[in-house]
Amino acid sequence: MRHTAIAPFAAALITLLAGGCFGGAPDESEAPEAEETPHGYVEGAEETAEPQSRLVLADSDSGDVVLLDLITEEISELGNVPGVDGISGDSRFAYLQSSGNGMSEVFDSGAWTVDHGDHSHYYRTGAGRVGSLDEAIGSEVVTDTVLTSLTGADGGSLVLTREGLEDGSVETADVLPDERTAAYPYKGVLVTVDTADGTVRTLERDGEPGQTLSQTCASPQGAAVTRRGLVVGCEEGTLHLTEDDGSLDAETVPYPGPGRTEAFHHRSGSAVLAALSTEGDPWVLDLAAGEWRSIDLDDTVAVTAVGEDMPFLALTGDGTLHSLDPETGEQEADTPLLEGLDPEHPPTLQVDTSRAYVNDPEAGTIHEIDYNDDLRVARTLDVGIAPHLMVETGQ
Repeated sequence: MRHTAIAPFAAALITLLAGGCFGGAPDESEAPEAEETPHGYVEGAEETAEPQSRLVLADSDSGDVVLLDLITEEISELGNVPGVDGISGDSRFAYLQSSGNGMSEVFDSGAWTVDHGDHSHYYRTGAGRVGSLDEAIGSEVVTDTVLTSLTGADGGSLVLTREGLEDGSVETADVLPDERTAAYPYKGVLVTVDTADGTVRTLERDGEPGQTLSQTCASPQGAAVTRRGLVVGCEEGTLHLTEDDGSLDAETVPYPGPGRTEAFHHRSGSAVLAALSTEGDPWVLDLAAGEWRSIDLDDTVAVTAVGEDMPFLALTGDGTLHSLDPETGEQEADTPLLEGLDPEHPPTLQVDTSRAYVNDPEAGTIHEIDYNDDLRVARTLDVGIAPHLMVETGQ
């Protein structure tokens, strides 16, 4: 059994209330006793009119972790993680790992979006350290409103309670049969993969067994939830799961060439995803078409996908950012961006509904790119550290 070291988080109670959304004018003939609670409201948080985009950044040399508010450009210190060498996020929380020290730290960025189908609610509150995990985690995080799944050092998953994270503590949910099980919250259940034999099953939130699927998944690595279903990277292809009348259907999408995927890169919720294959080739997964496509671009070091009918972004080893058509692979724009790349700390691409962000550790800056305007550099932000690691939140 895994254990956690729970650190207090000096913030107000932030338990997510399961309220509905309210619309329309109030009935003036009945004066309400109290104001209606907005969907997703959190005690002490401020609801805003737009997403509160933030970047969590970490310097692998010093261990310093900072938060960059992309609206105000304010930089605040979050803490220090000695030996930090990995980062992942779930649009609110950032998970920083130190594989050499066998530990991980969780930080709350204080910004998040509640997606309610035809509209969204945006919130911001104070940021800070949540707590520690006594093991190094992988780069994979899949979450919903109840559970958060992290890749463990053994390839299985570590499942945390979302309520615990929102309350400012790290609490594990004892729902998996063993530590070799990979698990992904989706549509009210946990989709699990037995890493020993590739069997795919579902578990109820209390750990009760559910459905066994006909498809298998050998060596699961990388997963993402999109508006067109859950995808999991497998040795034999990408497992694509969708819900149909309360049960899950699955199909395997074959890879377009040699190698496989180990991680997906995309805008939150997007049904178009990007990956660098284990052979170093840029690939794009179009879930609407149900296929992978290979992009012809040499020396690619980072990729991401913006969405349907939107560009595929790729950074090459010479520091040039490229925008390509994800269907044809035709280049639409390019811009020289980075002076030099550190092979030990390759840059990453983060993307939201209007901007892309590229970390530049050599210059100590973040480049904000308008990908709808021929990759125009909208801002270059000095962050005071070498931002080797970066993840965007608030989306």
